[in-house]
Order: sequence, then C-alpha cells, then structure tokens
Amino acid sequence: MASQLLSGCSGPNCHGDPELTKNVYIELVDWHIVGLWVINCPCCWIRVKNYNNVPIKDVCFRYRTYGYDGELLTVGTYKLEYDVPAGGIKNCIEQYIGLVDLESDMLSLELVSVEAH
Repeated sequence: MASQLLSGCSGPNCHGDPELTKNVYIELVDWHIVGLWVINCPCCWIRVKNYNNVPIKDVCFRYRTYGYDGELLTVGTYKLEYDVPAGGIKNCIEQYIGLVDLESDMLSLELVSVEAH
C-alpha cells in the first residue's frame, strides 16, 4: 500500500529554534480514532516537557500511523499552539491531529521544532 502525505490543521510550517528543541520532550500519553470509517482522525493526549530556562510555544511534531502489520500508512505534521513555561510541563488533551488512513492501528510522534515564547 502506498504512503500518503497529509498535514494537520496548522500545516507543515515547522520552523523553530534548534537549540531550544533539543531540550524539549513530547510524549503520546493516549490516543484513539474518532469518526471511524467516516473522518478517521486521531484524538490525542500529548504531554510536553520543557527542560529549557525559557518558555516555549508552537511545539511542532511529525506523526506517523502504521497498519496492523507495522507498515507505514500516513505521515503528517501538527503544531500545538500552547505555551509551556520554563522547566514546566503542559498536557495537551483532545488534539485532533489530522486525517489518517482507515487501517491506522499504531501512532508515533517525533518532535520537529519549538519556538521561544
């Protein structure tokens, strides 16, 4: 099956500070598909940990979905438009990150960039 390139609501505009990005950790706490077989959008709970000495914003990540056999199905980007305080944690719940392939069974996140607040 061919891979598809989709982007989240904020699009692929992920330009940030590479030095700040090194000190940020994102975690996919939980997720589920909403609109199954109609819309097929992951609804995610994402936790952001900021180990920088300055606040950050616009946490951009790449997401990938995989099928039941581990095959790559969908790739896209999404931007969390939240402020995360210096040395702080932000829980971002109910994030609808974009449309994905109907057979999506697994989801992974990869941090791309963050910006200084």
